[in-house]
Amino acid sequence: MENIRLYGGFLRVAILGKMQYKADFLVGVVSVLILNAVNLSLIGILVYNFNTLGNWDIWDLLFLYSFWMLCRSLYGIFSGHLSDLEELIVSGNFDAYLIRPVSPFVQLIGKDINYSGAGDLLVGILGFILVKTQMDFDWGILKWLYFGVCVLTGALIQVAINWIGASLCFWTTRSRAAMHIAERFTVLMQQYPVNIFGKYFQVFVTCFLPVAFINYYPSVVLLDKTTDKLCIWQYFSPLVAVLMLGIAAWVWTKGVKRYAGAGN
Repeated sequence: MENIRLYGGFLRVAILGKMQYKADFLVGVVSVLILNAVNLSLIGILVYNFNTLGNWDIWDLLFLYSFWMLCRSLYGIFSGHLSDLEELIVSGNFDAYLIRPVSPFVQLIGKDINYSGAGDLLVGILGFILVKTQMDFDWGILKWLYFGVCVLTGALIQVAINWIGASLCFWTTRSRAAMHIAERFTVLMQQYPVNIFGKYFQVFVTCFLPVAFINYYPSVVLLDKTTDKLCIWQYFSPLVAVLMLGIAAWVWTKGVKRYAGAGN
């Protein structure tokens, strides 16, 4: 509980710091909106030329994208700066995190808050509202609850993947390039349904780098696209999030114990 209280205090300081630069905040949000408009345009061009992608039409794909934006916004706002760990280790500033009576991880994720995530959140909300008006799906309380849980677990899966990637710099000193590759791969996978790719690729994004659980499998349930082949995976997103966070925490703990300074 003490770590949670301290994290809240760190976030308050970070928010106050960001609000000193209102123009930078607005430019960042607008740039995110433009980038997402370009991504959506590319998806629209594909569907216009092929009508559907693996039985997913334009509104299904917009739902898939909006779902991811909601997950990504939570990840981006609160932990998108995990890649800063590399610079902290290279500069030797991570040493200060180890001598304070606070969890080094709480200090790392609490040191900043990313305004670009607000743009992703806006895109996700607007996209979801638009899809809701067009598809008019009628969800019961359980589906709405499942939707809320999976938005959170999708964000946590992204946190875990990037937490693992950032922790690699305890061994390699530099890990930002590997994190960038994983980020680009994740972005690609969240824009399109996994079932349009080959069988071995589907296995990879389900069992090895489980990005399919961020938005694809939950969307299969929410849009009633379930098949017998999917029945063993479609409800696993919360479990995958817990498993990935456990792995990430283990890698982080091993890395912190191994850390001996950058020699600066």
